[in-house]
Amino acid sequence: MSDTVNIGVIGAGGMGGRHAVNLTDEIGSARVAAIMDVDAARAEDVAARCGGSKVYADAEALIADPDVDGVVIAAPNRFHAELTRTCIAAGKPVLCEKPLATDGEEGRRVIEAEVRGGRRLTQVGFMREYDPDHLAVKRVSDSGEQGRALVFRSVHINPGWNDFPGLGDVVNGSLVHDIHSARWMMGEEISRVYTSYLPFSPAMPDSARYVVVQLQFESGSLGNLECNSDAGYGYEISVSITGESGVAQSGPLSSPVVRRSNAIRQWVEEDWLQRFRVAYIDEMRAWVKSIGEGRTAGPSAWDGYAAMLVADACIESGVSSKPVEVDLPDRPSIYG
Repeated sequence: MSDTVNIGVIGAGGMGGRHAVNLTDEIGSARVAAIMDVDAARAEDVAARCGGSKVYADAEALIADPDVDGVVIAAPNRFHAELTRTCIAAGKPVLCEKPLATDGEEGRRVIEAEVRGGRRLTQVGFMREYDPDHLAVKRVSDSGEQGRALVFRSVHINPGWNDFPGLGDVVNGSLVHDIHSARWMMGEEISRVYTSYLPFSPAMPDSARYVVVQLQFESGSLGNLECNSDAGYGYEISVSITGESGVAQSGPLSSPVVRRSNAIRQWVEEDWLQRFRVAYIDEMRAWVKSIGEGRTAGPSAWDGYAAMLVADACIESGVSSKPVEVDLPDRPSIYG
């Protein structure tokens, strides 16, 4: 492999387009060698923005391209697991956007494929591991200065959806990030969940406007995840860890507080791409560096699988209105 890492990007929409531009503008050691999207015009536009990348209409053809050293999967969620397995079969490092799969069973097949190959090739796009605010809270908690971590909390505010999402849409599309953050920041697995949710209206009982998940970790510590899927005013994320003698908490916004003309105001980000701009760049920089060094780091396929098992339990709990235990199998040795 040369000093330049050649990347293929599957999906040229908002997320894939952002990754492609970040690779081109921010990662000096990377080159976007290929773009794939079913919308040919969109793929051509992103390819031109990246300096003339090859354009594919078929994802498997891009993965098989010998000039592609690593693959970013930003296709619709239902294709994530299958395309990740294709990358594993081809021996290509892959950064798969969340969720890794549509459910735990599909995620298990990704794990089995990677274990058969005998090495990690997959990183899952849980970019909050690279967010300065999340990292700052985790550092304080890990330092031990607050004593044992007792409670994890996260609040996830979305400005709105194009339709009326169901419970599965909200859990798999949004809360899966918070599920991973809870596991990663507390440093332990989630053993039990209890989900409550509010529909958009009594006439749409299967919709989910506001979802609250109560967690119990293996040690007995607690957690609470909240997700407003249709806040209407902008995008916010905040996390906190309560310890025995203190609390570490991030602010919900990254913009400055401005005091002027007898008022206090603060700009609210429009979406996750704005809020996590730095995290997406740092995530991509770390992933490209790991490819160049012949290793895989960051959130693993196991992290993606474990998050999906918790997500499945959250959905089951919301439907049944009962607590659900999370049955997590033993972690294969390749995941440490």
